[in-house]
Amino acid sequence: MRQTFDETTDPSFGAKHLPLLRAKMAEQGLDGLLVPHEDEHQNEYLPDANERLAWVSGFTGSAGAGVVLMDRAAV
Repeated sequence: MRQTFDETTDPSFGAKHLPLLRAKMAEQGLDGLLVPHEDEHQNEYLPDANERLAWVSGFTGSAGAGVVLMDRAAV
């Protein structure tokens, strides 16, 4: 599973990427994962390579966070 930017962000990304993320979480024994919008420098406006929340959910707003559990997810 690798984040790429060959396609534009779309709300359908959640249905496409959540199962991939959950499979990796299960491999590592994780029950949940917090996906912040900010990057490691707390920037609000991110380069494409750091758009983690958009990749996992399709959310493209300027502020937010995601929580991914094995049976549900929320932004």
